[in-house]
Amino acid sequence: MSEQSKRMLRGGARAATGVVIIGVSIAAAAVLGSGVVALPSVERGVVAVAADTNQNATFSLICTGAFAELGADPSRPTAAIPSGASTTVVTGEPLEQGELAREQADGTAPLVVQGSANDNLAAAELQQVGGSTLQGLTASSCAEPVHEQWLVGGGTKLGQSLTLVLGNSFEVPATVQVSLFDENGQADSSRATGVLVPANSQRIVSLGGYAPDRERIAVRVESTGAAVTAALGASQTVDIRSFAVDTVTRQLAPATSLVVPGVANFSSDEHATDGAAPDADPYPVLVRVLSPEGAGTATVRALKADGSSQSLGTIDVEAGVVAELSVQTWPLDAQAVTIDATVPVVAGVLGTADAPPAHDNAWFAPAPTLPADTKVAVAVVLGGQLVLANTGDADANVEIETEGDAKLKTVTVPAGAAMPVEARGQVWVTSSQPISAGVRVVSGPNIAGYPVLAPIERRAAITVYPR
Repeated sequence: MSEQSKRMLRGGARAATGVVIIGVSIAAAAVLGSGVVALPSVERGVVAVAADTNQNATFSLICTGAFAELGADPSRPTAAIPSGASTTVVTGEPLEQGELAREQADGTAPLVVQGSANDNLAAAELQQVGGSTLQGLTASSCAEPVHEQWLVGGGTKLGQSLTLVLGNSFEVPATVQVSLFDENGQADSSRATGVLVPANSQRIVSLGGYAPDRERIAVRVESTGAAVTAALGASQTVDIRSFAVDTVTRQLAPATSLVVPGVANFSSDEHATDGAAPDADPYPVLVRVLSPEGAGTATVRALKADGSSQSLGTIDVEAGVVAELSVQTWPLDAQAVTIDATVPVVAGVLGTADAPPAHDNAWFAPAPTLPADTKVAVAVVLGGQLVLANTGDADANVEIETEGDAKLKTVTVPAGAAMPVEARGQVWVTSSQPISAGVRVVSGPNIAGYPVLAPIERRAAITVYPR
């Protein structure tokens, strides 16, 4: 076959193939156009992946360290200088412990207790303050850093001093906005804008410089950058004589219902017991309330161990104004205070111990609700008494486990009751009903107290949707 014939055959084959392809395409188009055969479709659903945010996560509890005294150094009257030794009780098994740095290295350093996200930890601190200028007992809960918190207590009148103690356990600095409220409304705290707390440090600020000559103080603390802990250091003198010291534990947010366990008013003075009207207390219990935003009323009651309660009065509250109720006679066997308000409020209750010539007082902070059927770590300092408050409608059966004690104790807290229970040192409580708890320490003319803080809820898992 000639080369020309071969070329003609190859050309004809290509032409025929083209005709076939075109024909198939036309046929396929005709079939599709008729709707007889549909093209296959592929659908892919959204794939959700759960990620555990607590894996390898940690949290910290920060203690305030030794109590800081304003004016201890006459050459630096505005400097708060820590002194003395505090003791700390830690319940649970921390991953590690460390300390915060501070400008003044005197006294016990602020302790930092670190645990994993799922650890059950608690810590509290106690210090007997004694010296030529200060005298009294102070105790406080070691707390987790947060970005917003409130404190109520103390004043800046003549003879009173008030400090704000800020702790930052993170590797980045915190910038803190301090908002002050007093008996007249919100104070001008522009000078407190942008208080810097360096990484892994404690900062102590005198509030007398921001709001001098105030009888009643409430503080809102907001931080950007690192979260912080906040506490108030309150001290008082009378006629140049040391009178009282206290450390005020924080509360997280305003609420319409508050429970303050452990409030007490101990006096060596005898009260009438023959049916006559009881004598007024030489140093009455004070209930202070702040509504940040709205006006309303707050109803105050005292809870007793048998489940009964007694009205202490009502407080008219104005937005931004720290209001106060003076309880002239503290009810016998009262163990807690409840505050029910028509608007969200923060509060503090001043308890006292008096044995002339010595006197001390303590600001008791509202305690968060401890969830039912959940084992909660509690740190009870030396000489402390655990007080449980049940504001619900059903009795609470509470299991109390103490480190080193193989015997599990169960107590029943009646509905509407607040009662002290025997518990010392490292303690865990599990209640059948939601309860609140606090610790108080009373020894002669010394008194201190703090709320049992519930663990901050952590979101264990988030849902991730891959692209």
